[in-house]
Formats: sequence, C-alpha cells, structure tokens
Amino acid sequence: MPTFLLFTNLPASAIPKGFLLETSKMISKTIRKPEEVVEVRIHPGQMMSHGGTTDPCANSELQSIGHMGNEENIQMSKEISEFLQQKLGIDPKRNYIKFTDMKAFEVGCEGTTVEILWK
Repeated sequence: MPTFLLFTNLPASAIPKGFLLETSKMISKTIRKPEEVVEVRIHPGQMMSHGGTTDPCANSELQSIGHMGNEENIQMSKEISEFLQQKLGIDPKRNYIKFTDMKAFEVGCEGTTVEILWK
C-alpha cells in the first residue's frame, strides 16, 4: 500500500522518461515492501515556492501501513532526497517529506479495507 506523492514546480518536460517507474522501484526498496503494492503519483508544474524563491523544489509524502518510525524515516528521507537530487536536480534542502503511518482500517482496497484483507 505504500503511496508516494511528489509535487514539484518542475515542468512535466523536465521529468526524465522512466522516472515514474524508477521512483516506484526506489520506494519499494526504501520501504522494504514489494513493488506490486507501491503506488506513485507525480504532480509536475505546481505553482510552488520554497525559501522565498521559485528555484526547483518539491514537497512529497510517503504513506504506508507500518515500516515507519524515527530511525526508518531518517533513512528513507536520506534515500528519497538523494534520489530526487540525482534524478531531478532538486536540492535536498528544497524538499520536505511527510511520512504518514496509516492504520490498516484506514486504507481501502478491493472493495473493503486492508485490515479485512489481512485477516
């Protein structure tokens, strides 16, 4: 169920070909969950400023059921930031990442909730 949302002021034309699926693989590895359950959404062309400038920036969120905590989030923040810098040229100082640890009953799938599916 991990969902990674990326909002950036970069135009869609600046997003490299294959970036979406590369991001899916990176999130799967980073959060240690199979890629089959990973969802990634990229929102380019956002009207965004960070630190008083409109230089390339991003705001992202990683939602997951479990696999989160202080130590895990520190490591994931490092890996996500390095990935975005390498692939998009976004300085890690210009991307905030929100980590959301969901409960299984808060996530719907297959017409029910993940909590029911896991029983």
